[in-house]
Parts: sequence; C-alpha cells; structure tokens
Amino acid sequence: MGRCSSVDKLKVGVLGATGLVGQRFAQLLSDHPFMEIASVYASDRSSGQSYSDFLSFDEDLAQRYEGLTVKESNPDVILSDGNDLIFSAVSDANAGKLEKHLAQNGSIILTNASANRLDSDVPLVIPEVNPHHLESLNPSRGAIVANGNCSTIGMVLGLAPIADLGIEEVYVTTMQAVSGAGYPGVSSMDVLSNILPFIKSEEEKMVNETRKIFGSFTASNRTQSKMKIHPTCIRVPVREGHLESITAVMSEDVDINQLRERFRNFGNGSLKARLPTLPEKSVILIKGEDRPQPLLDVMAGSPERARGMAVTVGRLRVSGSRVSFVALVNNLIRGAAGSAVLNAEVLHESGLIT
Repeated sequence: MGRCSSVDKLKVGVLGATGLVGQRFAQLLSDHPFMEIASVYASDRSSGQSYSDFLSFDEDLAQRYEGLTVKESNPDVILSDGNDLIFSAVSDANAGKLEKHLAQNGSIILTNASANRLDSDVPLVIPEVNPHHLESLNPSRGAIVANGNCSTIGMVLGLAPIADLGIEEVYVTTMQAVSGAGYPGVSSMDVLSNILPFIKSEEEKMVNETRKIFGSFTASNRTQSKMKIHPTCIRVPVREGHLESITAVMSEDVDINQLRERFRNFGNGSLKARLPTLPEKSVILIKGEDRPQPLLDVMAGSPERARGMAVTVGRLRVSGSRVSFVALVNNLIRGAAGSAVLNAEVLHESGLIT
C-alpha cells in the first residue's frame, strides 16, 4: 500500500465517487486534517471526465477537485494507485467482489455498501457504540470495515444511551427520505403526494445489522445479540433525513428522569479522543413536542465539520418498561459517508492506519 502524501496526509481513493454518497465523501475530505482524496473511481460511463463536473452544485468544492479525473473502477488500476485507504460508495450489486478483491490484495476498505456488512470477518462499526469491534483487525494484511445502513445507524445511536439497561425488544417505524434511494432515486410520479409503505431489504438490514453491532466481535467469539427487532420501513417525500419512531421494551421498568439524564449525558459513548468528524455530542435530546424535524434538525452537530453527524432525539416518553422516542438521522452524512470517515479516524487514532 502507498504511504502518506508529500504533505503528510493519507492518500485516499473513493469508489463510486460520482454518486450522492461519493459527493459527500468529497465534501467531508476536502479540508480534512490528515486525509485527502488522491483518486476517484466510478463506472465506465463516467471515467475520463473531470471530477469537478460532478460537483457543480458547489463551486468551491468543484474548484478544490479541479484537475482530478474520474477513473474506471478497475481493480488493477485501483491497486496500482497505492492508496493508503479506500472509501467505498459503490452500488451494492457491484461492491462485494470488488471490495473483497482489494482487501485480499492489501487494501483497507471503509465501506458504506451493504454487500459485505454481515460477513464474519468484517466489523460493522458505529464508533460511539462498538469501537472495540475493531480490535481484532490486522490491517497490514488488508481489511474491510463497514458502517451500517442509514436507518440502522439512526436507530442504534438513538438506543445507545439506554442500551446497558437491557433492551429486550425494539419496535421501529422509519420515515425515510428519497435521497436514501440514491440518484435519481424514487420516481417523482411514485412519491410526490404519496407514501410508499415498503422499502426492499431495508427491514432485514435493520434487524441483522443491529444484532451484529450489539453482539460480540472478537477473534474467538463472533455472535449476534438476541435482541428482537420489529421494523417497518416507509419512503416519504422528504429530500434528506430519516425520521424514526422507536419503542424499546426494557428488561424492567425505568424512570423518565433517569432516561432524560442518560440522553443528556451520553456524549460520545466510550470515545475519548478528539476526532475531526466526531460531533461534540453524537446524540442530542431536543426540546419541543414537535421536534425533531428534517427541515430544522437534519444538520445537527458541532463543530462545523461535524454538522449532520449528530442524531437528534425528541418526544421521549415512558410507560412502565417501554421507552418511546423519535430520532432523526442525516442519511447521507451520519448515515453514510460521515460514518465511514469517522471509522477511518478511529482506525488512525488507534494506530491501525498510519
């Protein structure tokens, strides 16, 4: 693998760089303190074009990447570029084999695709929840590290402040933005003035990924949590932001005041390091009976480069052992590119990427 560039930054390649999530990688890495995009890859339809042409929505961003040419996602070309690590935003249909081939040849892949998330040798990580799942990695031999599905990330972070109290079952109904389907996404004729009460494969992802995240991932023990999860996933005519109505059944009755304190004090779980893309608070308990809302809260998180990385929680209610709340996650930042970048920062902080 390649080493740091001449300015002491890690050389980064981005697969699927021209899509919605790939563009978010470009934004998040444009001013990153120790990573920079050196190569971008996409389908043969886009190869040979200037990457800045795909970033015309942001003049400053397009100028930042002027002169960078999109390359075809050919594994031999990618390996020859000597990237220190690779972010993957490729479509699920194409991701699996390509990511595995690159990892088997020594590359470190931070993937947003679902193709390899549930593989027994791939840690599925939300850093504030299960960073210890990275401890069994040996990146010197190549590795894939996955972040969860956008709706999974929102739900798991929402549950994180109360997870150690003992969650037996979770009932969740998601109201997911059209951008979650990629670009061009859902046909306007299907979704305008309408709601689609089914999203293919989404409910299975929420069940299996959540169990893996809350389960064990060590060299000798890789078992899933036995938590019961009952999701209903719905597509709504919102541009960005997945809203989730969540009810967790706890192992015993809980007190509303204790819960409020847990959400207020959660911070960033067990993470102590000051990571560039880590928000000051990853879970924000928000006031107001009508919050959170995508239009108002989808970019929650501070400082500036961590905007969109916080999950907002509101309407916290308790009935005996049942805890109910509404959570909002930015599906393109926290639910996708931002989580992969944060995973890379954790690997760097721990010395697994140098």
